[in-house]
Amino acid sequence: MSRLFVVTGAPGAGKSTVVPELLRLSAGGLVVMDMDELLDDDGSLLGITITDPAAAPHWPAYNTLWLRITELVRRSGIPVLLLGPLTPSQLPEGRWLHLDCPDDVRRKRLTARDWSADEIEDAVRDAAELRTLVPRSVQGGGTPEESAREILAWVND
Repeated sequence: MSRLFVVTGAPGAGKSTVVPELLRLSAGGLVVMDMDELLDDDGSLLGITITDPAAAPHWPAYNTLWLRITELVRRSGIPVLLLGPLTPSQLPEGRWLHLDCPDDVRRKRLTARDWSADEIEDAVRDAAELRTLVPRSVQGGGTPEESAREILAWVND
């Protein structure tokens, strides 16, 4: 089975924004998946708002679903790059990279999404935790193309 690469990051790091550049620059040699892609516009899947902290009891099942999806693709011999707000304990497989950005950039991005001050500070705390759990990182404060190039260099390392 081919490799699984996991790029994690707290909200506002640029995970979803970098996907089109990853697809363009990888030129088909890598399957790129964003965990948000299964969700409806309101953040729900099968009637459960996965993005709501109240849905935390469902997160392990959601992570297992994604692991199975990646296994289906990887058995064809094509490596998979999965982007999502995960920690290694939640998906203990694959090679891990942290897409990060400065906290002031994160705050600005999440403010533009109309996140509340409490939600933004939760995301900043999540980012601090991910910095300790996944020490290898790429800074997502630049352009999506720059971030994608750094991520692909890590994949090809």
